[in-house]
Amino acid sequence: MSPPHNRTSRQLSAIAQASPFVAAQRLMDLSLATQPLSGRDLREWNRMIAEKGAATMEGWWGMFNALWLAPLSTGAWSFWSPWSSPWQRWSGLTLAGDRILAAGLKPVARTVTANRARLARR
Repeated sequence: MSPPHNRTSRQLSAIAQASPFVAAQRLMDLSLATQPLSGRDLREWNRMIAEKGAATMEGWWGMFNALWLAPLSTGAWSFWSPWSSPWQRWSGLTLAGDRILAAGLKPVARTVTANRARLARR
């Protein structure tokens, strides 16, 4: 398995490469749209709005879960010990920051790359 910083870098580069294409394609579709909008255009715009909200919520929940499990995922079992210091309890969070970011970026990167592939086929 690759280190978490490589995973985050791949996700950020996928988003950075695919999002300009998706934005340009959708703006071009909007400029070429007929009035009233066709069923295809309406479906595309409704899909765009719905998937942005879904990816955002999935990313937030992924980050929340990664944050909640961070003390356990780093091997800091002393988190649950009543005799541990606050530093021991939360040292797992500093080590897991990249893992938390990767959990939040995962649905966004997946959605953007899927949109790029789908829009490129049209």
